[in-house]
Amino acid sequence: MRIEQIDLSLVKLNFEQIQPDLVDFNAKYIGCLIGDELVGIVAWVELDNHIYLCHDHVKEQYRDRGIYKLLNGARQHHLKDKSKQQIAYCNSSSLKTFLDYGFRIEKNLFKVIKYP
Repeated sequence: MRIEQIDLSLVKLNFEQIQPDLVDFNAKYIGCLIGDELVGIVAWVELDNHIYLCHDHVKEQYRDRGIYKLLNGARQHHLKDKSKQQIAYCNSSSLKTFLDYGFRIEKNLFKVIKYP
């Protein structure tokens, strides 16, 4: 298992069919690779006044193995020298990881999608 910064083309190849909104040309990505397979990603977009943490996903068959925690830890390590506020929207399964890194809950949100 390797945790490393990855290129958008690898994200597109492995996740575009699973969840198209994970592909973001403005984001930087860290991925978890098992062999040659990209099994999970976290990303961020650095804006003028804050860093938006986004596009976190671990393939279903690889969940509950600590991969998300490793990915989020790698992202936090990468961003540790940044003095900007970090903002993320998370679900209940990733909330504890964010709280462990010092985040606090500001408001509840819901992801809504309208399909054509």
